[in-house]
Amino acid sequence: MIDIRKLESELWEAADDLRANSKLTSNQYCMPVLGLIFLRYAHIRFKAVEAVIM
Repeated sequence: MIDIRKLESELWEAADDLRANSKLTSNQYCMPVLGLIFLRYAHIRFKAVEAVIM
């Protein structure tokens, strides 16, 4: 099983690396990053009401 804390740490490290060492502007990588943030939010919200749905 995936260690969520390790995965989260690796994703933050990748985001920091992208921001600091990439020639991309924030406009070029903001949509994929915001999409991932939205998916995380949607997952958390779903888990909160999953029992009610079932």
